Order: sequence, then C-alpha cells, then structure tokens
Amino acid sequence: MVEKVVQTELSRTEYERLKEVSTRKKISLKEALRQAVEEWIRHQTPIDTDPLFRLEPKDTGVETDSSSLDKELYGRRQ
Repeated sequence: MVEKVVQTELSRTEYERLKEVSTRKKISLKEALRQAVEEWIRHQTPIDTDPLFRLEPKDTGVETDSSSLDKELYGRRQ
C-alpha cells in the first residue's frame, strides 16, 4: 500500500489538546490524527454508501413470525 503524507497547521490550543488526549490514550500524535481522520470520514460519508446497508435480503428457507418476537426476547409481560 502506498501511503500519503498529509501536512496541516494547528493552533497552539488544538495542538496541546491533541497532545494531551494522545498521551492519555498512550498513542502517538500520528495515530491520533489518523483516527480523527477516519472518524471524520465516517461522519461525512452518506449511510447509503455503506456496504452493510446495500445488502439484499436472502431467502434462507426459514419462515419467521415476528409477532412472538417480544415474548421470546423479553418473556411474558404481566
């Protein structure tokens, strides 16, 4: 995998807060920034592009009846 180097500027306050959190979590600044970028990308990516939400239902041959699901999960209510 070819990695790319990204450079940016932070205010002194941003840098100090980043350093404090990364030290507390015992990770490098590089790893902290990588995690921040991954999180930002997740928040900016529309949910319909997530492969999980593009799965088509599959017929397993098992019939289901959701009417008794609450009883099975939570027991009888009194």
